[in-house]
Amino acid sequence: MSKQTIFILLIVLQIISLLVSNHILLSENLYFNTFAEQLTYEQIENIINEGKKWEWVSYVVLPILTLIKLTLVASCLSIGLFFVTNTFSFKATFRVALTAEFVFLIPPFLKILWFALFQTDYTLQDLQIFYPLSALNFFDYTTVQPWLIYPLQLLNVFEIIYWVLLARGVSQVIERDMPQSFEVVLASYGTGLVLWVAVVMFITVSFTP
Repeated sequence: MSKQTIFILLIVLQIISLLVSNHILLSENLYFNTFAEQLTYEQIENIINEGKKWEWVSYVVLPILTLIKLTLVASCLSIGLFFVTNTFSFKATFRVALTAEFVFLIPPFLKILWFALFQTDYTLQDLQIFYPLSALNFFDYTTVQPWLIYPLQLLNVFEIIYWVLLARGVSQVIERDMPQSFEVVLASYGTGLVLWVAVVMFITVSFTP
């Protein structure tokens, strides 16, 4: 299967999960329950109408953001491979990143199931904060410092599986065993991820009142 076909399949599944989430979890009652004490009825209605008006933007931006992420991950892996093999294998690492990205299709559907079947009484903030099988679930998010929320969300089962899939893909590219391939992923993608988390934490601290 070509990379283009795999990418299209990934985007289609991402859009389906987003569509299902928007139409099952984001009800009008949710907005009214969330903002009833802060805004008037008319203001809440305006928020709902504006959200529906610009909903299409999220579906357009999604493929772009996904492509940017895949490019960054593939670039990090390519740099790591360069120091091991003296070759820059962007096409190969892009396919590795693309294949591994499918693991992140699982959390959105688990999130939908969780709020649709179990935690049926929820707020908009609950939806935004919740990440299935993450370290954040061991804490009451209302007591956690805002700058710690993203790192705790990122520490999850699916991220671990993602690392394993990246290492497996790298091992096939360079024909090395998994421990050596995992070291490449740790040194390349791991470094990029740490820098990204640091940027997010800095921005959070800067814009949190």
